[in-house]
Amino acid sequence: MPYAEEEDTRKVQTAVIGRAESDWPVFLPYDHDDFDRFMRGRTRDDFYCGVLLGGCGKKLSPKRYTDKRCHFAHRPPVHCRRTEIGEDSADHLYIGRAVADWLKRQGQRAVHPVYKPKGHQVRDVVDVSYEAGRRLIRVQLARRSKREWEETDAELRIRHSELEWLFGPDSLLANWQVERQGYALRVQCRSLGAIRTVEIGTQFPDRPVEWTSLSECTLAPEGIVTPSLLRTPSGIVPRHAAPAEPAPPPSSLPLTPASVLITDAALSHATDTHRWFDVSIRVNACLSLPARADSPDVHHTYLPMDATLSLDSDGTWLIKAGALQRIQSDTADRPMDSAGPSSDTHTPSPEEQSLPPDADLVASFRRTLENAARSKNVVTMATLCKGASLHGHILPGDRWRELLLRVEQPRTPGKPVLSALIKGRDGGPAPFFKEILHGLGWTKRFSNTELLDIWNRERGRVHAAYSRSSRANPPSVPHQEAHRKPQSRVRGKRSDSAAGRRAAFDALLDVAHEARQAGDLDTFEQHLFLAERAALSTDAHETLRDHTDWLVDQRANELYETWERLAALIDTINRDGDDLYPDQLRRALQSAEELAEEVGDDLAAEERGDIERWQRHLERMTQRLTLSQIRGHAITVRVALRQAAREGRTTTWGELALRIGAPLAALDPDDKIAVLVEVDRETPDDRPPLSALVTAHGGDRPHPLYQQILFNLDRIAPPPEALFMHWRMALRRHSELR
Repeated sequence: MPYAEEEDTRKVQTAVIGRAESDWPVFLPYDHDDFDRFMRGRTRDDFYCGVLLGGCGKKLSPKRYTDKRCHFAHRPPVHCRRTEIGEDSADHLYIGRAVADWLKRQGQRAVHPVYKPKGHQVRDVVDVSYEAGRRLIRVQLARRSKREWEETDAELRIRHSELEWLFGPDSLLANWQVERQGYALRVQCRSLGAIRTVEIGTQFPDRPVEWTSLSECTLAPEGIVTPSLLRTPSGIVPRHAAPAEPAPPPSSLPLTPASVLITDAALSHATDTHRWFDVSIRVNACLSLPARADSPDVHHTYLPMDATLSLDSDGTWLIKAGALQRIQSDTADRPMDSAGPSSDTHTPSPEEQSLPPDADLVASFRRTLENAARSKNVVTMATLCKGASLHGHILPGDRWRELLLRVEQPRTPGKPVLSALIKGRDGGPAPFFKEILHGLGWTKRFSNTELLDIWNRERGRVHAAYSRSSRANPPSVPHQEAHRKPQSRVRGKRSDSAAGRRAAFDALLDVAHEARQAGDLDTFEQHLFLAERAALSTDAHETLRDHTDWLVDQRANELYETWERLAALIDTINRDGDDLYPDQLRRALQSAEELAEEVGDDLAAEERGDIERWQRHLERMTQRLTLSQIRGHAITVRVALRQAAREGRTTTWGELALRIGAPLAALDPDDKIAVLVEVDRETPDDRPPLSALVTAHGGDRPHPLYQQILFNLDRIAPPPEALFMHWRMALRRHSELR
C-alpha cells in the first residue's frame, strides 16, 4: 500500500519548530531518504506538538524507518488530545505563512497572520491582515453554510476596507463566490519531498480549477490577480472572457535606418547568394521596468533579466525586462586621473558620495568573512555592513551579488564558497546565495532543499579550509622543522652551491610529485616542506605555491569528510539515543569521540556539546542493564509467559522474579519495558502481546507500563480511558488461542 494511503492514526506527520507556540510548521516526509535530507541542520530537540496545531505543546521525536513510513512520536508519558495528525494537519500554518510572506514581497507592511480568530477553532480559518489591519485576506478552510458565510462577509467588510476570500479544498462556499463575482480563489497544499508547497487556484463556472504558485500572482488595489485573471479598467475579470488582444507583430520586424548601429563585423560563412557576419549591435530602444525595480544609471552597463524584445506601435524597439543586473566595464571602473577629458556631468547624490569605494567594500567583506571562517562562525548581512561602515545604507540584492562575486575571486578548482558563511533572516542561506552560485559557474537549477544542502556543505568546507590553512603558512615552518624529519635522503654529496640546491630541489619535488600521484598526503607535505627550503628562483616558489594550494584543498576536503561523518553520527545519536541500550550508546559515543579528536575542538565544538550531554546521560544509565542482560532476561521471561498463556492465567513482576530466579521487580522501569519489548519482538502482529499477561498487583488491571510497551512495539496504544478494554480483549484473545 502506498505511504499516503496507509491507515495509522498514531503517526504524527507535522510539527512546529522552535517553541510550542511557533507558527513555523514542518512536514516529516514518509521516505527514509527524504528523512535524512529533512534532518540536515536540525536536531531531534527542535520539534514540538504545536499549540497552533491543536497539540499539547510537548516535544516530538522524529522516527526513521526503512520498512514503514517515518513519523514524529510523542515522548512518554503521552497525554495529547490532538486529533489532526496527518500530512495536511499543518496546512493552515503553511498557508498563513505563505500568504504573509507573499504580501511582504508585494511591498505590503504591517502584515499579521492570525490562526485562531475570535470565535473560531484552529484550522477553521486563517486571517492575514495588512496595511495596519485595513485590508484582510480571509482563508476559509472549514465548511460553513451560505447564510453563515454571507453574515461573516458583511461583518468583515464593515471592519475592513478591502476583503479577499480564499477557500480551502473542502469548502463548498467557493461555488457561491463564483456565482457572486464570476470566479473564486482556492488554496491548497501539496507535498514535494520534505516540503509542503502552497498553490492558488482560480475557479470558474463549468471549468476545472486552474492552479498556480503564489509567486505567479500579484496584488492589485482591486484584489489578488492570478495568471488566469486579468486586471482591466472595469476591475478584475477572467482572462478567457476578456476581449481579444491585438495580434502580435509579424516575425520579421522592420528596422528604421537610425535605430541600429552595427560594429565589429567578422565574416562567419558564405553561400552563393548570401554572406553571414558575426556583429555587435547597438539598438536605440525604449526600456520598460516594473515600478519597484531599481532605475539604471547612465554611467553603468546592465544586462536585462527576464527580457523580451518587441516593436512598439510607433515603430520603436521595446525591451520589457523584469530587472537589470549591473555588470563591470573598463570605463566604469577606470580611475579618473588616468582617463582623458571626461564628458561626465553626473553629480553623485549625497548617498552615493557617502558610500566607500567598491574595492574597500570588497576588502572589508572578505576580511570579515575570513575572520568568521577562522573562528568557525557565520555572519549576517548587518555584520558585513557594520564592518564596512555602511551605517544606514541598504544594498540591493544585485549589489550584494556583484560585490560578493568579487570577494570570491580568484577562483580555483575545489575552492569553497566563502559567501556560504552569510546567513539570512530565517537562519538559512542569504537570499542572494543562489545567484552567487550561478555567478561562480554553477549551472544547475536548485530546489530549496538542494540549496540548503549546498549551503551547509560549503559552510563546512570553508571552516575546514581555514582551520587547516595555517599549517601551510610560513609562520608554521619552524614548528614543522622541529618536529618533522624527511623519510628519504637525497643521495650524493651535499653542496651549498646554487647547482646543488637546484638538484636537491628537483629531487625533492620529484618525490613529492610521486607522493601526490599516490595520494600520500603526509609524504607529499614533508617533501614539499624540504623543497621549499631548497627553492631559489621565483618560478620555483610559484611551483611550490601551486602545490601548497592543492595540499590545503586536499587537507580541507579530508577534514570536511571526517567532520561530515562526525555530524552524521551525532545526528543519529540525537535521533535514536533514547532508544539505544547503554552498551550500544557507549560504542557510538566512543566512535564520535575519536572523530571529534581528529577534527579538532574548534570545528567540532557543537558536536562536542552533544557528546558531553549524551555522556552525562550514559552515566545516569550505569546502573541499568546491558543489552545482553536484557536479552538474557527476555528469554526466560518469554518461556514463563508462554507457560502462563497455556495455563490461562496472568502473572506479576514479583511472581516472575520468583519463577525465574532473577531480581526483576527491582529493575528500573525503562529496563522492565525493554525486557518485555524483547519478549514480544518476535510476536506476530495478529497475535496478542505476551506482555499483556503481566498485570498490576492484584491481577485485575494492566501493568502501568503496558501502554508504553505497546507504543515501543509500534502497536496501537489506545488512550487511557480505553486501555482497560484493550487489555481485556488481549487476555480474551490469549484464552481463545490456548
